[in-house]
Amino acid sequence: MRRLLITVAIAGLLVACTNADGGGGSDESLGTEPSAAAASGSTGAAGSAPGGSPSAACEEAFAPIADLGVESTSDLGDLAEVEGTVTGCESVADWTLGAEQAIGVQVNAGTADLLLRIRCEDPSLSNAPICEELASS
Repeated sequence: MRRLLITVAIAGLLVACTNADGGGGSDESLGTEPSAAAASGSTGAAGSAPGGSPSAACEEAFAPIADLGVESTSDLGDLAEVEGTVTGCESVADWTLGAEQAIGVQVNAGTADLLLRIRCEDPSLSNAPICEELASS
């Protein structure tokens, strides 16, 4: 489990560095394009549209995690309770909203993607809607 936590933390750092260095404006693009891409990436990929809320099933799946007082996305990597959220949430966006509500911080789309892909390697979760969504992308 410690390896999983380290992997998630490193992935989060890589995503943060990529967003800082590679996702910004370059001389080849218009100034509005990176902002539009960033805005659509943060609301589309992360599912964190303002005022959004997870489905009832996803909210219920995250209830045990909310009760644990988890305060960061990286802490989710070690929790067995996350498996219930993979099967309980309808999509990656739904899962992200549920995680944000449960831990009270914004969840990075890349970190959520990595964490969920690692969980979806478990053959017992391969038929979960989230795992099917990730497999098709």
